[in-house]
Amino acid sequence: MPSTVYKGDLSEITFGHETGVKLEHDYAAGTSFTQASCTYNDETTITHPANGNIVTGLRVTGTGIPTDAYVAAILSTTTFQLSATTTNGSQNQTLTFDPDFKFIAGGGDKDTVNDTSVISFRGGQEDTPVFQGILEYPNGMLVGSKVIFTIGSGSPEWDTQDDYAVSGRMFTIIKQEVATSGDNNGCTEITITPALKTLHETLDKDSKANDVMTILPFTTPAMDVGMQHADAANESAESVLTDQFVGLVSTVALPETKVDLKRYHVVGLGRDVAVQVPGRFTNVGGSFECNIHNGRWFYYCLGHEVVSAPEVRQDGHTNDTFSLSSAVYSGDSYITFDSSGSTNPAIGGTDIGVGDYIFLLGNTLVTGGDATGNSATNVINMVDVQTYRDTGVGGGLAADAWPNVNATQIIDKAIKEEARRIVAITVTGGAGKVWLDDPLQYSYDDNTVVEFARYAADDSNGSPHRNTTTGAITKPVSHLFFSRTTVPSFAMEVSIRRRDIDSNIGTTDGGTGDSKQLTRVFRGCKVKDFSLTTDTDAALRLTANFDSALCYTDTGRLEASNKGDRYNTHRLFEDTAHTEVERKISGIGKGTQKPFMFYNGSISMLGTTLGQVVSFTLNGKTGVEQYYTIGASNIANSATDQVPFAGTRNPTLAVEGKTEYDLEMEIIVDDPLFYHNMRRAVENFDEDSTDSVDTDMIRLSFTKQVSSGTAESIDILMDDYYIVEAPLPVPEDKGPLMAKLKILPKSVKVIAVDTVIHA
Repeated sequence: MPSTVYKGDLSEITFGHETGVKLEHDYAAGTSFTQASCTYNDETTITHPANGNIVTGLRVTGTGIPTDAYVAAILSTTTFQLSATTTNGSQNQTLTFDPDFKFIAGGGDKDTVNDTSVISFRGGQEDTPVFQGILEYPNGMLVGSKVIFTIGSGSPEWDTQDDYAVSGRMFTIIKQEVATSGDNNGCTEITITPALKTLHETLDKDSKANDVMTILPFTTPAMDVGMQHADAANESAESVLTDQFVGLVSTVALPETKVDLKRYHVVGLGRDVAVQVPGRFTNVGGSFECNIHNGRWFYYCLGHEVVSAPEVRQDGHTNDTFSLSSAVYSGDSYITFDSSGSTNPAIGGTDIGVGDYIFLLGNTLVTGGDATGNSATNVINMVDVQTYRDTGVGGGLAADAWPNVNATQIIDKAIKEEARRIVAITVTGGAGKVWLDDPLQYSYDDNTVVEFARYAADDSNGSPHRNTTTGAITKPVSHLFFSRTTVPSFAMEVSIRRRDIDSNIGTTDGGTGDSKQLTRVFRGCKVKDFSLTTDTDAALRLTANFDSALCYTDTGRLEASNKGDRYNTHRLFEDTAHTEVERKISGIGKGTQKPFMFYNGSISMLGTTLGQVVSFTLNGKTGVEQYYTIGASNIANSATDQVPFAGTRNPTLAVEGKTEYDLEMEIIVDDPLFYHNMRRAVENFDEDSTDSVDTDMIRLSFTKQVSSGTAESIDILMDDYYIVEAPLPVPEDKGPLMAKLKILPKSVKVIAVDTVIHA
């Protein structure tokens, strides 16, 4: 009998990065086409020979075509509706169709009472953030996200007071949907507050060259350009890239929404509560416990990552060298590149596209060398791993930075290298524009080398792969995780249903086959503290606690007609990670799901490998706190709102504070070394830069079993610490002495080797 209740085994939990979206006027320039034999007669309908390239959102120019007109709707294979009425009725005209992107401040869409403006979109091409005038995000997903504008010097229409660099003005999205009528029919509209300074009360104000609209990363999930929007909810398949495997989760608590209700007693109105008013909305208390099968969650717990994958990254083409065509900065999620030739980057004969990966190497192509001994044509840039002390071993040469130094040495610097998944792209003639799934953490100079990668079912073309016979990794990816300035935010998708069927296929809302699905996406999640532990009874386990800023809910079932699930959920092992390649993309390559076990671990401390450790627990705090800010938006509430009150009652910031770590380790005592170290308050840090090995370091090392080759591994490193407690109690049962050491490190670093290109 079909289930008629919500059950835990009918739920799905996935997660993904949050990232910014840069929307630059005319990013798709150069992709226009023409169509001859078009007929129109002072109306909006245009007849033409059949042409499948004519789609909604394309800008149209030609004789009798009003300025900035676009394809508003496709009426048939040979007719379309223009957004404006043609003039000078004409036959056999040649029209130009242009997907070049622009954004528009809508004339008549400025609300001075509620202090809002409406922005709409036009154009855009496939595999980019805007396609056919539709911003590739589910309706309402961006409510609560922040927006800034950059006004080009040659833009005559937009007021420079709306330029973030000039005035510091930042806007909040309070509504996002695809219009079904009016001038913007078929195109995305977003409503922002406060209203623009740009005068657009009566006339549209279009973006011009070098005008940029940027949606900021916090609470903005990575886009899925493969999503499909439809006006009818039951025909829509909207989604974001929350397609990553959370891990081997045994327990999970969601940051459920709570209303902070304010209750007031009033003198003269009796003893009962006289007034109740909703206050803040909170989404706190999220947590999960998972058995660690790779190192990716250390990225969200510690905050920073550099990678090393020399066998994975490909230059994209054997004859060309690709490099940044302009500098990018920390926090950017959009890059441009060019090449020494005109051939587009490709792997295995197929052009790079959405879903592939791009590496920024930190190698800048220059004509002269540098003072640290790097070559004349390949200056190697590095990042500081720890800023609270001077550089340790080596004095700043690349040879003395990670990955050229390993887990036995002090790691103060790392060679700058990041990898990101490509979520949108346009490329032609060897040059391209790429949108990333996660903001960059470091800045890169113009001409920084970029290379590319793609997963395959085996290890071909550089794809990381676990050998099913030996268990070893070919083409491994090494990660260095460490704490510095920020921790990344993430979005978590949670769906639950009453029946084990896909509600997007062949079912009717309310019918006998209805799954009654409820889908939520918790946005703006950040880890606030974590605990890593193992003992002689279990796998290496991580408990992470996090809060969420906003919660998006799919409300397609509440719409007036054509009810259904507007959001297409990720059912991980059925349609998201159901092939070997997709499993790798989701972070659970075949065979890699096995956890790290205590019996494949080792612990060294003060130059000694400890053979009698019973258990350890590493606790860490990121110092993240949520902040609410005062706003003046007059927001109405509707049952179909995906984010109630446009997020105005939710926190707008999640700010990192000070980090703190402590390590508790229980050992069977066979030497008083740790006691002597504690009673004299010895600082354990090897400052001798001539040593090739840091003998004072605490190293927690875990590997997976292989018969030969490179194993998946995790090394947790603490190289500067004090032992603050080392009790030696005499046991009542006359057994061995057990000491519970308490250790306070300054910082924690983690080196992980696995098949995940970017955590």
